[in-house]
Amino acid sequence: MYSGLQPSERTRERYEKFIDAGIELFGTVGYASAKIKTLCLCAGLSERYFYESFDSREHLLTDVYESVSAKLMDRVTEALSKPDAHPQDAIRASMAAVVNFMLGDPRHAQIILVEIVGVSEELEVKRHQAMTNFAGQSMGALLILAGIKASVVKQLLGGGLGSHGGGSNNPGGSAGARLQAVDPSHPLADALEFARLTAISMVGGVNNMLLDAVIGGTTCNAERIIEVSYQLLCNASSGIRALAGTGQTHPAPKVTPAT
Repeated sequence: MYSGLQPSERTRERYEKFIDAGIELFGTVGYASAKIKTLCLCAGLSERYFYESFDSREHLLTDVYESVSAKLMDRVTEALSKPDAHPQDAIRASMAAVVNFMLGDPRHAQIILVEIVGVSEELEVKRHQAMTNFAGQSMGALLILAGIKASVVKQLLGGGLGSHGGGSNNPGGSAGARLQAVDPSHPLADALEFARLTAISMVGGVNNMLLDAVIGGTTCNAERIIEVSYQLLCNASSGIRALAGTGQTHPAPKVTPAT
């Protein structure tokens, strides 16, 4: 034991210092410029300790991305899980959670939206899965705003809007995959497909608004981005409501296990 910590605790402490260094450097100077020696200097540790936890810079970037994404999903889940909140208020709060997390610390947006892109095939798979999972949350919000019963949405999401399946390193669990596995013969199939495609476009649209604010030189107005994002959801929900008809009376569709 050293300084009151077990060896495993000290290893974890050093790991967290490198995660913090990765957030700082990847989120400011960028992945390409953040060399291992620079990361070690920022963490206050030697290269020996870098390789204690990571095989490469890409390994650190992967863990940094998963750490930041998990924190973001925790904020979203917290906003959606408040027991006394009206669904519309909770959904708007979740949009605010995303925008404030990204713009409150621009390093978050830089890592999630910029530095992770195109680094490797493996990281592209992780990025796509994370975006799919966030789209799953957005789809649930669209269905709620369209007036579809919460019990139906809960079955589709495998736990509801506030669920956080898949663990902290898999933000949002496999909601995105399950949402695509609805029986196409169900009366809500058209509405669900409309919602799925809309959710995918919503994630891309919000990402681009955030990029515009962070790296596009646009004057940052977080409240306006939140309002536009929420209004886009509300407007899209009217199309889903029309396709669903009296969707509130439909039974929950059978969901086949995603493979």
